[in-house]
Amino acid sequence: MTLLLNNDEAERLLKMPEVIDELALAYSDLARDQAINRNRSDTAIPRPELGASYVFKSMEGGYPRRGVYALRISSDIIQWPNRADGQHRKEKLPALPGNRWLGLVLLFGIDNGELLAVLPDGIIQRFRVGATNGLGIKMMARQNARRIGLIGAGYQAGTQAQAACAVRPIEEIRVYSPTATKRQAFAEEWSEKLGIPVIPVAHAKEAVAKADIVLCATNSMQPVIQADWLEPGMHLSSLKRFELPAECYRRADRVAVHTRLWEPDMLMMGEENIPDDELWAKRKAGDGIDWLNQPEIGQLTSGQISGRDNDQQITCFMNNVGLGLQFAAAGALLFEKARQTGAGRELPLEWFTQSVVS
Repeated sequence: MTLLLNNDEAERLLKMPEVIDELALAYSDLARDQAINRNRSDTAIPRPELGASYVFKSMEGGYPRRGVYALRISSDIIQWPNRADGQHRKEKLPALPGNRWLGLVLLFGIDNGELLAVLPDGIIQRFRVGATNGLGIKMMARQNARRIGLIGAGYQAGTQAQAACAVRPIEEIRVYSPTATKRQAFAEEWSEKLGIPVIPVAHAKEAVAKADIVLCATNSMQPVIQADWLEPGMHLSSLKRFELPAECYRRADRVAVHTRLWEPDMLMMGEENIPDDELWAKRKAGDGIDWLNQPEIGQLTSGQISGRDNDQQITCFMNNVGLGLQFAAAGALLFEKARQTGAGRELPLEWFTQSVVS
């Protein structure tokens, strides 16, 4: 039988500390060549009548420790609008009936190739991103880190705060969002969920000041903090390279990346691919950082490289692009917990198999 799960079940069953621990094992396996990952692929078809593009995204990875292989796919309509405040954003449109989106994780068993489960990617996506940045904090932030400055109050921000609280004894979070009502609502919700003060502030600089950990959790395609706000001992965390200015990376004493497999340029219908070496040259010239020689998270979790040498260092974890391996690890954890609790609906495996060799 193939197990079908929904987001409500995923949110009920997944626990942030468990996801963090599972990803730590997966990244360590990857660093030791005991797991495998394929780089993400983005393909786009322009939709000029919407001022947007249709984008199909896929990523995949194998996790032998759990005996699974995962394929994550999403089918989206995406815009890149400019806000009134000049910020450039990436936004997915809820183009399906009922204001819904389509994203799936297919989990396969490597023993015989069967389809073990079909999962929506919404909740597992939030958990794997939050847990990855949580691992960055666990490996790189000071042990006595107590205060967070959070930039962003949207979909990803809550799990970022949740992950930080899972690995450090956080006592206070200051949150900034350009929209006052949004940051106020976030503060009220997460103060209750985390059991600590979450305080809305009117400027990003106010959130960063005196923080031990600075979390950037936005959909901005431009920097959301400034390098001259940094203080000795801080740990910086971003969901994408653009959230931090190049000077932040240059000022950091130690920078680690999620993966050296960089986010691919989108293959757009009617456009040619830029050769990889040319892309790297542009990236290096753009910010002066040799990203190919920065340590990956798996080198930290496996103990090959230390996250920091002293409490005065500024450290930075840049979560540059997602990995299919994350969905294999988190998906295997979710599948196991679903089987233990009887969650989900079973579908006949015959629906997904055939008697003809493909």
